[in-house]
Amino acid sequence: MFFMTQCRYTVRKQNRPTYFLLLLALVWGCTTSVYAQEEAQAPQKPEIRAMGVEANGVEVPVVQIRVDEYLSRQIHPLLNYVFFDDNSATIPERYRVMTDIAAEGFRPERFFGSETLDVYYDVLNIIGYRLKTLPDATLTIVGCNANVGPEKGNKDLSARRAEAVKKYIMDVWKIDAARLVVQSRDLPEKPSTSKESPLESDQENRRVELLGSWDVIQPVFVMDTLREATPPIVRFYNKVTTEAEPQQWGINIKQRSKNLRAPITAAGKIRPVVDWKINKDKNAIPLDTVPITYDLEVRFKDAGVPNEKSKRMSMPVQMITIQKKRRERLNDVEKDKYRLILFPFGSDKVEEGNAKIVEFIKKDNRIKPNSKITITGYTDIVGTADFNLKISERRAKSVAVSMGVDKAGVVKESKITGRGKTPPLLYENNELPEARFYCRTVVVEVENPVEYD
Repeated sequence: MFFMTQCRYTVRKQNRPTYFLLLLALVWGCTTSVYAQEEAQAPQKPEIRAMGVEANGVEVPVVQIRVDEYLSRQIHPLLNYVFFDDNSATIPERYRVMTDIAAEGFRPERFFGSETLDVYYDVLNIIGYRLKTLPDATLTIVGCNANVGPEKGNKDLSARRAEAVKKYIMDVWKIDAARLVVQSRDLPEKPSTSKESPLESDQENRRVELLGSWDVIQPVFVMDTLREATPPIVRFYNKVTTEAEPQQWGINIKQRSKNLRAPITAAGKIRPVVDWKINKDKNAIPLDTVPITYDLEVRFKDAGVPNEKSKRMSMPVQMITIQKKRRERLNDVEKDKYRLILFPFGSDKVEEGNAKIVEFIKKDNRIKPNSKITITGYTDIVGTADFNLKISERRAKSVAVSMGVDKAGVVKESKITGRGKTPPLLYENNELPEARFYCRTVVVEVENPVEYD
């Protein structure tokens, strides 16, 4: 007030326009100060940036995502078990069932580009299809139970489980009942047993076993186009500066304005680091060179705090197709992946179905002096880390001996290792019995250079 009085007095004595200029400057200064305070208090937008992670775990700037195509032979072992819920004889919904009309169009070619566990969920259809194309083949359907709690000694439950499978194969695949032999028992002939994880063992023993000739239960063999992204992992670093509590957040990954993969979402506090393992989901690997875009979206619990989205970022994509390699005669390789039939719980013996797969690989003439071979043993989550590591190593070495590649000089390069239960597991959802079975395996990868004519 004193300042204003003095200003007024001065203007009367001297120059009246000066008074108005001073007053305007004062009002402008106060308004600017208020706006500055409001801007400082306003929440900043979320921030997201991406780094690449090479196969060896080293972080690198994401200059671009490179997608390479390779011609590949694939073997998907067929776990010939159907697992049931506790005290239930209903085939679980995760198994793919179809009508008899839909079955007429079923072909094994549908499994091109599929992961092994996805192939497994068609086990009833694969076996039904084979029985239909092999009119003299038969199938023995053995119902089992966990032999604990309400299932203890309940062979009637085992029989009803087997009958449910038989009915599906008869109704959908039109297989004569005389070719389907039903048996029932309590525990399976080779039950899962674990003192450390009895609940998981019980879950694995609630099953129906499908037994038949090799032509009926053999693995699924496909010629496929393998697509691999480099770097194999994109690591997102996320940041939110506002103190408001997030209700939900998500990372949107798109190509051509469409989701390249399902958004990575979670409730509550934002994870500052999120890994996107591109090669884990074949459907998420880019199909063309349109840049990938990504952003971070945050929704807050407080209704008074507006939802926020980060600036949209992008990553360029480079495609190296098989046609491009052939046309430009680039250095190219064929990558075969053979997944062995699953080892019994606690076993490292190459026998029965595994021996037949090993023999197939040898006869296929894919192992050559200039081959690079990687043989990796895996286990599930059950058991101690030390035991699992050792048994996975023994499984890998057993396969190497059976294939004759354990000695130096047989191939150009070989790597024989066991991963045990070291993350990431081969199939991470070990809550399901089939995922644990599929982790008890050895994966053989054979890389051969392409020889141009």
